[in-house]
Amino acid sequence: MNLLRSIRPMSVITLMIVTGFTGLQAQPADSLTIDLPTALEIALSENPKVKVADLEITKKEYAKKSAYGALLPQFDLIGQYQRAIKRQTVYFDEGFGMGGGDVDPSQYTPEELQILQVLNKVMMPDPESSGEGIQMGRFNVWSAGMNVSLPLVMPSLWKNIQMSEVDIRLAIEQARASRIDLVNQVKKAFYSLLLAQDSYSVFRKTYETDSLNLENIRYRFNQGVVAEYDVITADVRLKSLIPSILQSENMMKIAELQLKMLMGMESDLPLKVVGSLENYHASMFDVIIPADTSLVNNSDIRQFELQSEQAQNAYEMQKLQFAPSLVTSFNWTYTSQNNDFRFRDYRWDPYSMLGVTLQIPIFNGGQRYHGMKQAEIQLFQMDEQRKELERGLKLSIRNNYDLIHKNIEQVVATESSVAQARKGHQITLKRYETGMGTIVDVNAAALAVINAELQYRNAIYDYLAAKADLEKVLGYDIQPVETNE
Repeated sequence: MNLLRSIRPMSVITLMIVTGFTGLQAQPADSLTIDLPTALEIALSENPKVKVADLEITKKEYAKKSAYGALLPQFDLIGQYQRAIKRQTVYFDEGFGMGGGDVDPSQYTPEELQILQVLNKVMMPDPESSGEGIQMGRFNVWSAGMNVSLPLVMPSLWKNIQMSEVDIRLAIEQARASRIDLVNQVKKAFYSLLLAQDSYSVFRKTYETDSLNLENIRYRFNQGVVAEYDVITADVRLKSLIPSILQSENMMKIAELQLKMLMGMESDLPLKVVGSLENYHASMFDVIIPADTSLVNNSDIRQFELQSEQAQNAYEMQKLQFAPSLVTSFNWTYTSQNNDFRFRDYRWDPYSMLGVTLQIPIFNGGQRYHGMKQAEIQLFQMDEQRKELERGLKLSIRNNYDLIHKNIEQVVATESSVAQARKGHQITLKRYETGMGTIVDVNAAALAVINAELQYRNAIYDYLAAKADLEKVLGYDIQPVETNE
């Protein structure tokens, strides 16, 4: 009896602890109640990865506009100032190359001969002193004007526009892939939270049932019907459930935090998840498992095709490096030269030029040729990589199909085992009450019920997770989730 008195307070304390666990599960009034469609809707609108993927599309669109802008005229205003530290020295040959002093008087009029004589004195200095040269220019040189250029024939720019269009399509597909991946993660996190809640519910109900059984056994012990060993065994079994309850509660917290993170929510906002894994039992036999394995909608394959198109464009870009280019340009400049900083007295002289530049690549050390060969090898590499990717995806589809069928069989089998385990537990209790069974048999039957309940829910979770993975590989977009609530 002394041992019984020591057991009774411990049972009360344990009951208070578990009651505290139950209180922790009570959701406050401001908690967010969600089901799976709501969780998906919130995640697709608030998840940072989806927002980043959408912004990537916008960024690529601006890159495309930038590529088109390269075909338009370019206007640049220029301004320049130069200060001469030492002015340039220029040397003149005799007569500036105009024939020296040998002039035929018969070919010129007297006025022209007079002018030539003056020019000869200026343009033909003394040979002994002409070697010193003449310093030309002024110390300050100011220039301001405008440059205009327009590419007329530039094949590489045209190909760059095509590549930017492929970049946009790739960004759109990557955004779609991020959504498909997010849907897969949210579904599995939601199912994990349901599994944790169901596991907690199983252990909690078992604890409540075993608590009543312990009180019944303790009453029968006081009546002298059963031995003290039965009380001790029942109490030990009851306490052994506490670690499982704590573990399942911790699993719920982790699964809830993971779901909140995927939904882009604050971690301090409580969630109240609607439903349980059993709600999916009836609908899982009505759902048609996708049979299309063509990988037409698979995002990895689509991205790889776009990347192959990018590689093809890069190869063609390398080939276009051999093509000539034609660019027209126009320049209008005002220049002023002076030795002081009296801006009012400056004299500005205009200068303008219109030209066309034709550039024909001839030889650059084989850089263009070797670059083209690198791009060609990359195309061969991507062909082999695509084959390997398709093999891996087809194997993943096959494995998911096998997992789905195996999990369906497990659900059917464990559903039957749950019913049998419950029936066996009831029979064992009756036998124990009539004195035909032992407490060990009762504990074994109760443990069988717990295992059957957990296996049943794990089988449903495995089926739902495998189906979500299959939909991800097949590239299915968001579909309404059906449950039997």
